[in-house]
Amino acid sequence: MSAQTSDYETILRLVRSWPAAQRFALVQDVLGTLAPVEREPRPTLPHARGLLATDQAPPSDAQVAEWLNERRTERYGL
Repeated sequence: MSAQTSDYETILRLVRSWPAAQRFALVQDVLGTLAPVEREPRPTLPHARGLLATDQAPPSDAQVAEWLNERRTERYGL
């Protein structure tokens, strides 16, 4: 067992004895020491269009109105 592993185990054993709130504060402090990860922005509009794309024609206004009426009937019994 290396000195680093021994130190790590010692610290972990000590931290386990702390109350949950104190352990949580330590986690937040440790995470705060990490550099933020730089991410490339993803173009969301083309992605959303791809998710919505089908080989079918879009529903007509009449079809949508019928679906809404069916749903209202199911839900409210109107």
